[in-house]
Amino acid sequence: MASVEKTIIENELDLKFIKIGQGDKTALAFHGFGQDNSFYEPFESVFGQKFTIYCFNLPFHGDDNTPKSCIPATKDTIKDFFQRFLYSNSISGFSNIGFSIGAKISLMLLELFPEKIEELILIAPDGFRTNVWYRLGTGSMVTRSLFKYLVNHPEFLFRFSDSMASMGLVHPGVLRFAKSQMNTLEKRKRVYYTWMFFRKLVIRKSRIINLLSVHKIPVSVFLGKEDKIILEKHFSFLKDDRIDSNITVLDAGHNDLIKETALYLERSSGR
Repeated sequence: MASVEKTIIENELDLKFIKIGQGDKTALAFHGFGQDNSFYEPFESVFGQKFTIYCFNLPFHGDDNTPKSCIPATKDTIKDFFQRFLYSNSISGFSNIGFSIGAKISLMLLELFPEKIEELILIAPDGFRTNVWYRLGTGSMVTRSLFKYLVNHPEFLFRFSDSMASMGLVHPGVLRFAKSQMNTLEKRKRVYYTWMFFRKLVIRKSRIINLLSVHKIPVSVFLGKEDKIILEKHFSFLKDDRIDSNITVLDAGHNDLIKETALYLERSSGR
């Protein structure tokens, strides 16, 4: 598999990507928390002849996961970075693929460049519904400071989450997932800095529906039956007569969904 890695640095963004496929069409892809751009490599067998896919690392992920700053991204930051990226790669239109927290960038690109997006593929997308922990951890200077303290002193956080689970206030599957992402100092720092980076990128459902409708952008959503994080009931708003949407539920958990989506699309294409 041929791939090319590059780095673009502009306005606090440093996003490394690999390029897979040799197709005439273009797709941009964004992975989920704790992953890196290589997680999209299964898509090459499905789309590699039709698309050239630029698979980006999220900030604080991949080889360069050391935080350089805690400056949150803004719409202007994202717009400026991708304007330069699209221009430097002569991209006039593209499909847009986002998994989990990476879908926040996909949805932000929909807001910023709706006239350029040809198709939207969302895999267990985060951004439509803000969970209470994210809201608390990023909402104010006080709670952000507390969150940063807990990164280095996690004992209280783990005891509190266990108590919440024992009272039935947190699903055990959600707790297991959270602990798997917070069980080392390096992982906790990644959670903290990633949440700080995304905290000002607010996705509005009404805006998304309007853009998909006005610009006639088809959207496909892939969810996992065993996923306890992103649930099918959260996406009823996409069943809107004004938009071309399709929701598929696969027999998979959250972390396996990029691979399982690729396998599903490969089977559906008759390959």
